[in-house]
Amino acid sequence: MRRLVPVVVALLLASCATAVTTNPTPSPPIDPSATPEVAPSLPSPTGSVVVAPSATPHAALLLTDRLGSARSDFDCDGLPDLLEFFNAPRPGSYVGREAGKLARLTRSWGAIVDLPFDGMPGDDPVRNPLIGVADVNGDGCDDAIIDVGHGASTTWTTFLVFDGNELRQVEEDGKPVTFLFGGSVRHGNAIECRRTKDAAEIVARAVSDYTSDFQWEAVEDVHHWSSKFQLVLWSTTQTVIAVSIRYAMPADQERYWGFSCGSVKLSG
Repeated sequence: MRRLVPVVVALLLASCATAVTTNPTPSPPIDPSATPEVAPSLPSPTGSVVVAPSATPHAALLLTDRLGSARSDFDCDGLPDLLEFFNAPRPGSYVGREAGKLARLTRSWGAIVDLPFDGMPGDDPVRNPLIGVADVNGDGCDDAIIDVGHGASTTWTTFLVFDGNELRQVEEDGKPVTFLFGGSVRHGNAIECRRTKDAAEIVARAVSDYTSDFQWEAVEDVHHWSSKFQLVLWSTTQTVIAVSIRYAMPADQERYWGFSCGSVKLSG
């Protein structure tokens, strides 16, 4: 029993020594000026965000022929802009493939705004669609009057306006609208831009003598502007124009066959 005491004492001393040598190294002191690291957290759910599309050129379209151009102040900043027209076939429809066009507005400070639109298949593919430039909606800015196709004797016409952000084709009832001018010895169509009591109007007229050789049936539609690019049909008037000679034309032919908008005046 006395021999076991030194052995027990030796084992106790060894265990104490081991405990001392395995103590962990103390951590360095915390710097109170250091910025604490925070684990990143996922953002909390939010409502949907709508990002307005940027006005960028339609680089994907194949711009083949440059058909025409005009320099004028289309955005009302007092400086001239450049409006160009191109052939631009595009997939999606027969008309788009065969008669796709592109209007490109380069603003005075370099921004580019594009508007694809349709011509009419079978028309002269290199004809300049630009008829002229005038303020058609009464906002003081220049607008483009364009030819989008031809019938046997008439020209299909529409207007392009810059609404402050986009180049737009004029609409009525939510759809692009066109008007006719020209005609034959038996029928006629005319377009007039005018102001009545400080309100800008587009007047479309049509006449024909199909029901009588001695009179012409005339219809006049007056369209008012509800915005820079939207028209509404304001009134429709029907009249009869009597002539004393069989098949004689009405006295004021330009009123029923021509085009008049600002300084742009064309005979039918």
